[in-house]
Amino acid sequence: MKLQQNYFEIFGLPMAYEVDRQALTKRYRELQQEFHPDRFAAKSEREQMLSMQYAAQINEANNTLKDPVARAAYLLQLAGVTINSEQTTADGEFLMQQMILRERLEDVRSAADPEGELDDLGSEAASLFKAQEQAFAGALASKALDDAKGALLKLQFLAKLKRQIEELEEDLLD
Repeated sequence: MKLQQNYFEIFGLPMAYEVDRQALTKRYRELQQEFHPDRFAAKSEREQMLSMQYAAQINEANNTLKDPVARAAYLLQLAGVTINSEQTTADGEFLMQQMILRERLEDVRSAADPEGELDDLGSEAASLFKAQEQAFAGALASKALDDAKGALLKLQFLAKLKRQIEELEEDLLD
């Protein structure tokens, strides 16, 4: 393993949005065992330092490739596209849809059937997320990087919405 390898190379995976999660997990465990700092305790300081750097890179690579939004951003980064963390989508229709979904989320507690409403909202958010994943993968495959960037910006919105739905669901169950 080399420190300058990209995350896909580290795990021996094709550089694509779709990732074989089982292969990722299996290779992650193998690499963790191989480069775990405890295995280098009796080695030189340099070897210990390198093992810590490898272990950190392996963890970062795994976390990035496991997360669909982080993976999409990483793929765009590899393609030379910069994403500003403050950047947002300019798609007015999408933003209006997001406002409506957020209002529905705020109204869940006062709904006649909060759990049912939350389930419906969760299903809708998951469906929208999947559609944007497909849009991203298609745009990336056809090298339409501006479209891929637009899909990523929407994925970021939808991932946040999904987290908020999960948080509210936990809150309601308590």
